[in-house]
Amino acid sequence: MTLPRAILAPLALVLFALAPIADTAKAMSVTPIQVEMTSAGSSGRAQVTVNNDANEPLPVEIVLQKLSLDEKGNRKLSKAGEDFLIFPPQALIAPGSSQVFRLQWVGEPMMPASESYLMSVNQVPVKLPKGKSAVQIVMSFGVIINVAPPQGKPTLAVVGTGVEKDKRTGKRYPTLTVQNSSNVHALLPQSTLKLSGGGWSKSMSSTELAEKIGVGLVQPGKKRRFVVPVELPANVASVTAGLDFKPKR
Repeated sequence: MTLPRAILAPLALVLFALAPIADTAKAMSVTPIQVEMTSAGSSGRAQVTVNNDANEPLPVEIVLQKLSLDEKGNRKLSKAGEDFLIFPPQALIAPGSSQVFRLQWVGEPMMPASESYLMSVNQVPVKLPKGKSAVQIVMSFGVIINVAPPQGKPTLAVVGTGVEKDKRTGKRYPTLTVQNSSNVHALLPQSTLKLSGGGWSKSMSSTELAEKIGVGLVQPGKKRRFVVPVELPANVASVTAGLDFKPKR
């Protein structure tokens, strides 16, 4: 079982190609890794900063894709269309410097429901002179971008609980299924959660949920099932859950 950090931490893809080895593993950092926007007004603009902490220039390019999640959190990516302007689309970042990438929503200002996107910040492999070859680690970081309509309020309701066993370790964890019946995306960490069963109980603050679950995105009109990374005592056969959801909009 893989506990659901999912797309809630930076997406780091390591590729090996013919190019020189460098201190690439520590070369690039990206902030923030989650962006909340609105399709109308000043919140229709945002920015992402990429830092180059290496001793070599860092060439990067931006790729934007529309993101859809199923109930288990598996992602499906598709073309983003022309709803965003991103400037610059690529850059060469000097050693020890940073580059700000600006995002502007130019899609439908009165969009009917939230949309989510994955912004990939991709390091571009360096081209070598003829006859030279080596290995380069190429990094890619993912930033989750959620765009909400100007009107509406997200909802989250518990529609199921369960217990899941990790086949590798034998440890047992509670599962939580929630439903968002609104037109605005919901974030599970904007909640407090209480789990109980068999004389055992556990309360989790919004901060703890963010640390253990990640972004916890539940898209409009969808359900999400989360495995909560809290080990259950041996005597707990089932759990119940109480969720106090307090969205920030």
